[in-house]
Amino acid sequence: MTLMKSILLGSAAGILAVAGAQAADLPTKKAAPAEYVKICNVGGMAGFIIPGSDTCLKIGGYITGQIEAGNTSTSYRYAAPAGAPLGAHDGATIVSTPGSLNPSFGFTTRLNVSLDARSNTAYGVLRGYAEMQFDDGSGFSNTGGGAYINLAYVQWAGITAGRAPSFFSFFGGGEGWSNLLGPDMQGFNQPDVLAYTATFGGGFSATIAIQNNTGVNGAGTNFNQDTTNYGESAPDIVANLRLDQSWGSAQVSGVAHQVHVFVNGSTFAPGAVVTSQNTWGWGVDAGVKFNLPSFGPGDNLQIQGAYSKNAIIYSGIVEGLWGELDSATAAGRTGPNGNGLPTTIGDTYFAGFDATGAPVWSTPTAWTIGATFEHHFGSTFSIDPEVSYGELNWSGQGGKGVFGELSSSMTTWVAGAAAHWDPVTNLDFEVELLYQNIHQSTPGNWTNLAGATVGTVNGVVSSFPANSSGFAGRFEVTRNF
Repeated sequence: MTLMKSILLGSAAGILAVAGAQAADLPTKKAAPAEYVKICNVGGMAGFIIPGSDTCLKIGGYITGQIEAGNTSTSYRYAAPAGAPLGAHDGATIVSTPGSLNPSFGFTTRLNVSLDARSNTAYGVLRGYAEMQFDDGSGFSNTGGGAYINLAYVQWAGITAGRAPSFFSFFGGGEGWSNLLGPDMQGFNQPDVLAYTATFGGGFSATIAIQNNTGVNGAGTNFNQDTTNYGESAPDIVANLRLDQSWGSAQVSGVAHQVHVFVNGSTFAPGAVVTSQNTWGWGVDAGVKFNLPSFGPGDNLQIQGAYSKNAIIYSGIVEGLWGELDSATAAGRTGPNGNGLPTTIGDTYFAGFDATGAPVWSTPTAWTIGATFEHHFGSTFSIDPEVSYGELNWSGQGGKGVFGELSSSMTTWVAGAAAHWDPVTNLDFEVELLYQNIHQSTPGNWTNLAGATVGTVNGVVSSFPANSSGFAGRFEVTRNF
């Protein structure tokens, strides 16, 4: 029995050894190597390599949902005087719309998707950056619906080309969704730009740029009052000098802006005399930012001031809550603030003819100053108070007639704050509240030559509604990625 077991066990071992040897002789099939995402870092940006290229790509963006509310009350607008054709105005006839007809509560939803593509070259980083925004909204201060390019530009060897933040503006419109008074063109109304930036030692840089002068998102830099633009024949010319260091940054910038308009109703028939103006406006902007780590990580203070002549958008006076709280625009007039007070805004204004029959043009000068402060209470809570003030003045306010619609001066200020709670990474809850106050002088035509009030509000002779104020508030939930 022991002999039989030994024979059987030996036979089995032999069979297994032969089978193993035969299996070793068979060809083997190796698994294909796995394709892994390759992490990269170019110019301080972390991303992944696009397969088959040397381009480092980062995909980012955010989704935000918000509710907003504000006190839209009585809205005023200039109207045609009795017997005048529709659309005519005399600067002494105002009608109003009850605030109850305007929404005071609304919703806004936005999806922002950004692509940042970079690669190293012998002349520095080659970058292409783009942002697409998809908006949906209803009610008070909503963005409406649609998709559009927010930013799209190429940068290489100091060159910037495409739709990009303007090199004129310093810190833009402030920390909130609503703007402070001040030239933005960074988070809103970015222009099409061709620029060259030279970098020097010690954190200094200088930029020379040309940009379109018709605006994109917003009303644009050529605002018209009873005039129409000729075809664009010269871009806006921007230059700045900037300093970036560990303590913060500073910038001074300037712009030259062409104003080339003709009076509405002009005819271009052979032999016709077209009343027009071709002049250049200008603006300057200066700002400084101080990093304040001793107050808290990420704390900073920013101050910006701008001044313009015949180039109204570069003053920043058209920013603020006007677009949110105004529901009364007529004949090209912007009614700023919650009560829709009719204020004439423009790069120039046709003021009629003098005693010799020569055309008279009134010139706007405007300036703003604003400041923001950011303070962090630990890692999850921060607050951003901000304040700004602005003035608009029109030259030559002695006359009546066509030109008497203008208020010789307007002053306004905006103040408020945005508070943030960030309980986890890439999630932000924000509450924002801004208040605006405005005052403007009585237009020339509101009184007659004897000084008596003749202007009417809803057909009744009344004093000019020179003061108004309003607020806008928001609650936002944003997921960044």
